[in-house]
Amino acid sequence: MADVRVIDTKMHGRDQLTAAYLLAGDQTALVETGPKSTVENVFAGLEEAGIDSLDWIVVTHIHLDHAGAAGTIAARYPEAKVAVHPLGAQHLIDPSKLWKSAARIYGDRMDQMWGGIDPLPEDRIRILEDGGVVDLGGRSLRALETPGHARHHHSLLDDATGALYCGDALGVRLPGIGVVRPATPPPEFDLEEAIASITRIRGIAPASLWPTHYGPQDASIDELCEEAVEALLQWGGWVRAARDRSSDLKEVTELVRAEAAAVLERSLSEEQAARMEQTTSYEMNVSGYMRHFDRLERAR
Repeated sequence: MADVRVIDTKMHGRDQLTAAYLLAGDQTALVETGPKSTVENVFAGLEEAGIDSLDWIVVTHIHLDHAGAAGTIAARYPEAKVAVHPLGAQHLIDPSKLWKSAARIYGDRMDQMWGGIDPLPEDRIRILEDGGVVDLGGRSLRALETPGHARHHHSLLDDATGALYCGDALGVRLPGIGVVRPATPPPEFDLEEAIASITRIRGIAPASLWPTHYGPQDASIDELCEEAVEALLQWGGWVRAARDRSSDLKEVTELVRAEAAAVLERSLSEEQAARMEQTTSYEMNVSGYMRHFDRLERAR
């Protein structure tokens, strides 16, 4: 679409893993930021687009690959307001807990992968509730609550084009691969909410789907939603079965990896598999499912 520019953040030094989307009305908005570690690629994309003033930074949720550079970009464009889910706002103002939580997963790779995270002044934040609108003048973005991947997750519907910027709500579907991999990180992943969010997206019937990983999708909305739900349920079944055999995360991960490689990802080349692993890894996904199933058992 001519009025949407895709900026490749080149996350982890690879092409087409994570996108930021530049939208223009009377005002300009950047949807997603990528991590701080690759923010110079976003700055280059904005400069190439002739952007010297940015009005809005809008994030689907606050995970580091989606909002990690929000504070850094806001400092470059001091007039920009940052729109975020109410549960995510405080973590952009004070990102210490967000950083500490991610460090449990990534350990000593944090700085290399994510490059830190700059805090945002509270007066730059605009809370975006379910149904809330970012008015760009001549077009607007409407926030739709789509939890499951995380409680603080929105999808964003562009009323001018019908495009839905859906973050991680439908998982990962990279160009040239055509396989959906769920994105199910701990600690907040909820399988039932994830499926309900996909059902909501399907009911809205957007004109096109634009996951952050990566770019506009060429399949139909129904096909994409069906693939995403099927992948969530398949992975859930594999984790349940493996979890009956072992409580060790690494052992369960290897059992699930074997199932996914044989069924969903059997056609992937080594390079394609490596690209998928850079967006959401087997171990991270399995850990999210295990935390989810543990919560269900405790609740019962």
